[in-house]
Amino acid sequence: MEKIKVLSLSWKYHPSITSGVGVACEGLNNELSKIVDLTVIYPNVSKVQINEEILLSSSDLSDSQKHQMLKEYIEVLKNGDFELPVSLDPYFTPSYPSYSNPKSIPHTTSEHILQEAPEKEIKINKISYKMLYEEVDVFGENVKDKIFAYNQLVEELAENRYFDVIHAHDWMTFLAGIQLKNKYNKPLVLHVHSLEFDRVGHNNVSWVYDVERYAMSKADKVISVSNYTKGIIESIYGLSGNNIETVYNAISKPKIRQEIHQKSDNKFKVLFAGRIFGNKGFEYFLDIAKRILEKDRDVQFIVVGSGMKNFNFEEVQGFKEIESNFKYLGHVERAQLFQIYQECDVLCMPSVSEPFGLAAIEAAYVGLPVVLSFRTGASEVLKRTPRANFLETKKFAKHIVSIKQNPKLRERVISNNKKDISKLSWKASAGKVLDIYKSLIGR
Repeated sequence: MEKIKVLSLSWKYHPSITSGVGVACEGLNNELSKIVDLTVIYPNVSKVQINEEILLSSSDLSDSQKHQMLKEYIEVLKNGDFELPVSLDPYFTPSYPSYSNPKSIPHTTSEHILQEAPEKEIKINKISYKMLYEEVDVFGENVKDKIFAYNQLVEELAENRYFDVIHAHDWMTFLAGIQLKNKYNKPLVLHVHSLEFDRVGHNNVSWVYDVERYAMSKADKVISVSNYTKGIIESIYGLSGNNIETVYNAISKPKIRQEIHQKSDNKFKVLFAGRIFGNKGFEYFLDIAKRILEKDRDVQFIVVGSGMKNFNFEEVQGFKEIESNFKYLGHVERAQLFQIYQECDVLCMPSVSEPFGLAAIEAAYVGLPVVLSFRTGASEVLKRTPRANFLETKKFAKHIVSIKQNPKLRERVISNNKKDISKLSWKASAGKVLDIYKSLIGR
């Protein structure tokens, strides 16, 4: 039987970007490639110059210009996939314009979100070049231009390829997916790894929310990474639950030297791993640390992850009280993160809203106890790990102190978590995705 042909608009893991979505996409795509005929298109994450011709609509380009565009800008990877010169970060969220209540957002002319005139008009000059992608960290006002250019490149690349299904991962690829669905009349699967509603902490969502909501309304099927996220899509984005399937992430193991818990000192270490803003609950972690230190000063708090530009810990309320017991390591690559897991004693994840929480699953894999917010997808997997509401910082602190003081409890948490994650695999996740493809093609 001939394999289903899938065109995936996806993400690659890159060490310069703190992105669980890149890890998840690669893990899933590796298994899907064994059971479907898979072609993947990745955005690039390096500095590139791009000719302004690409900012024109495809109908404005001659055949020779299209051919030159493909030749000049699309890199064919070793496995036959494609990499486009579009430096995008899947966790980007603009700070404006914003809406305090997502349900009050007007949903008009959504098809033309990216066609709106930018604040600074782009002057088309076929000879000059516009530096759209100046940094790997792509936070900036040119994001609409970047996505528009990405859409044009995807459309041109897809023109001479046959595919049965389009699979688009997270919001920056969604509109390109819709463009292909409309042009080729093929079913579209949207994979939600994160939501604007989560990234901004449930307040002040931007126009990205409108992109997500519009795209999901046009999809043939939406895949969420947890039932928690599925519930948000239903209640906040207004999509019927019948059109949403949950497919859990699994563990992608980096090559690391040590596979056993090994510490360099006897200090009890509590780890926070995630971005230092928004939905990760960093401010609650600081309050948890304060409450722990009130009972036990022999604890160190390790923070790994990227912060906002010009972020200053000293300006955060409560930081002064724990500063002497606090260590910030900044962004680290995944192999280093797995080593840090083994150097610590507890992972604390007080997320306000976390679609999945891959760090919790990785920590459980290496034998690091996890204290987890109920408002995470990972809590659906780690059902027996100590959990609390993100606001219950006193309860979080109590769980952590109990693990420190009770070795039997610690071992039980480690054992239970390893049993729970043993049910996860990218092979099983890919099988569920294949079933979704088959259901859409069989309509």
